[in-house]
Parts: sequence; structure tokens; C-alpha cells
Amino acid sequence: MEAPPTGSIAPAEFRRALAHYPTGVALVASREADGTPVGMVVGTFTSVSLEPPLVSFLPDRTSTSWPRIRKAGRFCVSVLGAGQEQVCRSFFTKEAGRFQHHCGSDAPSGSPRVDQAVLWVDCDIESVVEAGDHDIVLGRVRDIEVPASPVLPLLFLRGGYGAPAPLSLQARSSEPGVRLRLADAVRPEAEAIARDLNLECLVSAAVDDHVVSLVAAGVGVSPQGSPTRVGAAFPLAAPFGPLFVAWASPAEQDAWITRSGHLAGEQGGRTAREDLAAVRALGYQVTTGHATADRFERLVENGALDTGDAKDLLRRLVDRGPEPGLRTALHELTEVTSLAVPVRTADGTVALSLHLIGFTGDESPDRLPACRDRLLAGAERARELISS
Repeated sequence: MEAPPTGSIAPAEFRRALAHYPTGVALVASREADGTPVGMVVGTFTSVSLEPPLVSFLPDRTSTSWPRIRKAGRFCVSVLGAGQEQVCRSFFTKEAGRFQHHCGSDAPSGSPRVDQAVLWVDCDIESVVEAGDHDIVLGRVRDIEVPASPVLPLLFLRGGYGAPAPLSLQARSSEPGVRLRLADAVRPEAEAIARDLNLECLVSAAVDDHVVSLVAAGVGVSPQGSPTRVGAAFPLAAPFGPLFVAWASPAEQDAWITRSGHLAGEQGGRTAREDLAAVRALGYQVTTGHATADRFERLVENGALDTGDAKDLLRRLVDRGPEPGLRTALHELTEVTSLAVPVRTADGTVALSLHLIGFTGDESPDRLPACRDRLLAGAERARELISS
């Protein structure tokens, strides 16, 4: 079949076909010589080169904003987050006060940047190439920043906005590949659990005296969900991570309790041992208390587990005593924040955990036992996957 002659594809047909390919949404903004902000929404931002660091975007040559940005000689790209559709519309429609409402700070170049964006890339214009009815703008990156708690990006697809819904994410780690290979083998079951229960399911491992989330399945399925759990780590110290030491040697259990004392300046040895015994008796772990869980998650996400706030939280947990969720029937609990079960290797060693999160705290009496049973069945399937 002969190829159609160049130029035979109608613009509307071309646009309609390419609408099936999702693009990110970004604001390219700069300041004119008198300080006036100028910006334009683009769906063509992309990386170009690592050395030197170059990015690009493709403005329509009929744009009235692009010549002003070009004259300024620099720009900052703010990649918009999944919850920033209104920010996009504000700039697309040139809403009055849009810069004041959405850009609270400037990049090092002085270009405006959108608050709470996925990432900011501050650039000088390197070169501009004409390409049909658009220009190809190359920007040399002078500064780049990702917020401490990154979010999923806003996508444009088939004329509408949305967010990606990855089945799962996996961390990269310098740890010897055994744990990562096991987590990758378990990934399909974690995805199935997340899909069946409409909750997030983490696959975690104990790595160098820390508990690390290696896989996160079902990201974004619940209002309580977080896109930043992969790679999150916290100390394997009482009362955190009892699944990984409940069946371990007495020396490992002692070390778990001792690390708690090093972190908080005090130890809850008796309480911690009671929790370990309860986990062994149940065969799984339950945590309760949404206020405490939210505070702990913020500390993990901000990398602040060595701060006074973390020590205060740990002391409060020690003072609280044994975990209530380990001593009350599931169908009677109303403040469950997570359920976790161990995944064992063929010799019985706890290699991983499957961890359900995203509970509202108002689950029905039947919901929590059903989640537990599905998680236990998933752990057995995971054991088969890592033993095969």
C-alpha cells in the first residue's frame, strides 16, 4: 500500500487521532522586563538531554504569550498535579488574578511557579526551531525541584482531564536484589488484593533495621491513599513492624525493643513483648487510631523520623500501652488504620508483609474480617509465588 502524500491528513483528523495519546499538563511562565508575569498552558513539555540538561515545549506560533516569554529569555515549567485542573483552566481562560491565586513564589530565575506542582523546572531559552505551525523551544535547565510530598500528575486525554491510575509502583533500592525480586514476584497478588478490596496494598520488607515499602498496589483508590508510599521507610523499632520480629529469635526481639529506646529515650519492653505475643497468636497485625496514623505518615513522608516530633509520638505510643487492635475482635473495632500479614519463605522465615491501608475508620462489622481473610489468602498465594 502506498503511503498517502504529505499534507493529505486533515488537521481535525490529526488532532482527533493524537487525542488518544495522553499528555501531561504544565504551565510555562516567565516575567517581562517590567515584572509583569506571563504564562501559557502546554501539553508538550518533555525532557530532551541529560548532558547538558535540556527540556523542551512546543508553543503554537499564533500564541500571544509565547513571544513575550521568548523575549524574556527564560521560563519556569510547573508540571500540574492531578488535583490542579482548575489551575489549568484558570490560565487557559486567562482568568483575572490567576498568578496571585496560584503562584505564591518565584523560581530562582524570577519566573513564577505554581504552588504544589508535581515539579518545577527553571530554564534559560537555549534555542528555538520553527516546525510547521509550532516552534520547538529548547530550554537549558538551571534549577529543578520536586516537592517533599510529590503527587500524581494531571493528564489530558481525549479532550478531558484525569490522573494516572497505576496498578502498582515499585521502589528502587541499593539493597541486594533478593528482597526486590521477592516483592516483584508478589506484585500480581498485591494488585489483585487491592482490586478486590478497593484499598491500597503495600508489599514491605525489613532492610537494614528499617521497614521499607517496596511495592504499592491500588495507589489512589481511596481518599486516604497516598502516591508517595513506595520507598517510604521507618525504623524497625518497637512498636513499629512487629510482624518482622514476632517469630524472630529472642536476640532480634531484644534489639527491636532496644532500638525503640535509642529513638525515644525510653523503652516499653513489657508492652512491646505483649504486642509480639498477640501478633503471634493472631497471625496478623492490626493498628488503630487515625490521628496517630496520620501523624506517623506525615513524619515518614517528610523524612522526619529523627526529630523531636517523632520522639514525642513514640513516647505517646509507649505510654498508650498495648495496641488495642490486637486485643479486640475485628468486627468490634471502628478505628482500624491498617491490617498486615506476613509472607513466609519455604523455610518459614518472614520475608515480606502484605499491608492493607486506606480504611475510613467506619467499616461495617463484616468488612474488616473479610479484608483479613482476603489478606491471609493472599499471603498464602504470595508464599507460593516466592517459593516457585
